[in-house]
Order: sequence, then structure tokens, then C-alpha cells
Amino acid sequence: MTDAYYARRWQTDAHRILGELIREGHDNGLPPLMWTLATTGALAGDAPGLATDEDPRDAVTRWAAHLGTTVTETTREDGRVSLYAPFDRDGKRQGALRAEIYPDFHDDLTSGDTADTRTDTPA
Repeated sequence: MTDAYYARRWQTDAHRILGELIREGHDNGLPPLMWTLATTGALAGDAPGLATDEDPRDAVTRWAAHLGTTVTETTREDGRVSLYAPFDRDGKRQGALRAEIYPDFHDDLTSGDTADTRTDTPA
């Protein structure tokens, strides 16, 4: 059997699970996530923080509770917080929930710190 055969089989299984997750999210009032399905069958559920009014931390926390997994947080040098929660399904690792939470730049402006600290600004 070819690698393509296995990739399609893994994706087909994950597609079924993704359908179940979307239905469970609807039935349990969970916020929609942006789902990605890899050729390995891994699913990634991303909570977009900049594109919606949903709180990404709340979205990942609620989905993690539903799936019985734990969220880990990593604070990056730029102040961003990365959330990650691997989850299992049908007795095997199926994927992860993820979110990036960016610092509230509005706070910098209202606190009197108006210096532009971006490194991509032309001189």
C-alpha cells in the first residue's frame, strides 16, 4: 500500500471525528473553532483571537473541558501567550486546541506609553 493510501485513510477517519466535534460544539454551545486536518489525520482547532469577538482563552478553555484535556500556557518574549491543549479521541492522540493571545496594545496607548516599539518600521 502507498503512503497516499494511508494518508487518505487517516484523513477519512479524522473527517468523521471532525464532524462529531462540530456537532458536539453546536449541541453544547461551544464557540466555533477554525479546524485544520493534516494528511496524518491530526486535527488542530484554532481559536482566532484577532478575527472575531470571541475570547480565544475562553474558547480553548471551554473546548478543553469538553474534551477532558488540560490547557498549557506559554508566555513569549513579545508578550503573546500561546495556549495548547492536546486531545485524544477513540483512544489515541487526535490533535490539539490552540490559540495565540496578543497583548492589548490599547493599554499601552492609554497608559501614556506611545513609543512605537515595532521593529518593522522603516527608519
